[in-house]
Amino acid sequence: MTALPKFAPDDREKISHVVDAINRMTETDLDHLNAWQDLMDLSSATIFEAIDADPDSVVIDREGKFEALASVYVMLAYGSSRDPVTMSDEYLATVRGVLDGTAASITEAHVDTSSFYE
Repeated sequence: MTALPKFAPDDREKISHVVDAINRMTETDLDHLNAWQDLMDLSSATIFEAIDADPDSVVIDREGKFEALASVYVMLAYGSSRDPVTMSDEYLATVRGVLDGTAASITEAHVDTSSFYE
């Protein structure tokens, strides 16, 4: 059995701040970071449901710059507004930013929608 890495309480707290900041992201945040358009291109009406950061993926360097993976959950709608066909889907996002003390600022996000086209 492989030993799990041991994190100091300070490391877990830093990771928690990053995860919380990512999980608070909205459709508007993704749009401001130019990450929403790729999702909008998938359907006639894409609806943001949630984003969920993976705490195990968070990497923070000595300068406070971080990168993490997250799942973006959306509802894709097709057809007319009277009789739409909808389906839920999720896409992997890479999120980058800076942690300054307890404040995590998201500076970049990219959502990989390539699985939609496979």
